[in-house]
This record gives sequence, structure tokens and C-alpha cells, in this order.
Amino acid sequence: MKKRYLAGLSCLALSLTMLLAACGPASPGETTGPTEPSSTLDSTVSEAPSAASAEDTIFTPGTWLSDSGQYYFFDGDGTNGRTASLDNGTGVGFTYTLDGSQADFAMGGADSSSTCTVDRDGETITLEWTDGTTERLTYISEQGSDSFQFYSNQELADMALAYYKENNGAQENESLTSAAQTNDDGSVTIQVYENLGDHNSTAAWYTVDRLTGAGTDGVGAEVYLVS
Repeated sequence: MKKRYLAGLSCLALSLTMLLAACGPASPGETTGPTEPSSTLDSTVSEAPSAASAEDTIFTPGTWLSDSGQYYFFDGDGTNGRTASLDNGTGVGFTYTLDGSQADFAMGGADSSSTCTVDRDGETITLEWTDGTTERLTYISEQGSDSFQFYSNQELADMALAYYKENNGAQENESLTSAAQTNDDGSVTIQVYENLGDHNSTAAWYTVDRLTGAGTDGVGAEVYLVS
């Protein structure tokens, strides 16, 4: 009986030893079981912008003012836009493509393609056209052509003439006319005058903001040309 008891204890001890060995830390180089796949690499790749999308952001959607005397409106699709002249508000639609620092613009139609080198520095873009001219665009608004409002030079000239006549009704002013020009700071100066053939007789000067029509007259008094 004693021998059987001792044999049973030996078997139990051997079983415990094997069980502890199986549950202990794995030796170097061994795997302790299946590992869940990491999603870090996959998510990083999917979130990183592609080269094409990075290029498209060169022309931030919205309104850009060109030093050539027009607005560029770039749509959010990265391929379309339109222009508007500061002089009279007219413009054309365009499409464009980007290949690195090279841009191809089709102004008004595919048969009028023009290429240029694009260099962006902050909120300013320099376009170097193949004909040798350089054009600088400055980003001024996130609004596009459907919401951005401005007054052209012709509109401001007409508004200034109407404003002068309204506020100087007692004077003879039927022969008056007006003209506007854009200043280096973006403001617009309008001359209301009478053409006497060999010279102009100035009736008033106004300098106003293109977006609001507000400004000053020749003596610094505030004017607001929008009726």
C-alpha cells in the first residue's frame, strides 16, 4: 500500500513539473502564439496625401488677385476656374493641369493652351509664362466666383459720376464723364471731369475700396459710392 502511495506522489510531481515547464517564458526565438496584424502601416499609407493631391493644392480654391489686372477664381475640383478683369468685370473660363512645377492652362477653350512654371511662396504664386512674361497671384479670399463680390473700374467710374451728380445737382453737369484706374495698393482712384478738348476740367476725385465702394474724396471727406 505504501509503495502505491509513493508511486502516485511521484507521478503527480512529474505531471506538475511538465505543466510548469509548458507555462513558463518562451525561449529566445520561439513564438508564444499567433499575433494580431498591425494596422498602423495601413492607416498611415491611406491617410498620407498622394503626390497628385499635393500638387493640386498649389492653387488653393478661392479668389486670387493677379498683378496683371484680373482675378483668378480656382474651383475646389483642382481642374477648373475662371478670370474676371478689374477694368470691366469680364473674363473667361479655364481648365488647368499640373505636372510638378509646370502648369498648362486652357483659357476659354482647349485650343488656347498656355504653359507656365509655377512657384508658390506662402500666399503668393509666381507664374512664368513661356512667352517670357511673369504674373504674380495673391490669395485674398476663400470665396469663389459664385460668392466673391467686387466692383470693376467701369462700375466704380459710373457710380462716382452718379454720386457727384446727386450731391451737386445745382451745377451744370450734363457734360461730365468719369474714368478710374487701379492703384498699386489695390484701391481705385476715379476722376470726374469735363473734357474740354485740349484738357480736362476736373470736378472731383475719389479714392475707394473696390470691394465696398467706400473711400474718400479729394479733400479727405468720407464717401460711399454704393447707393
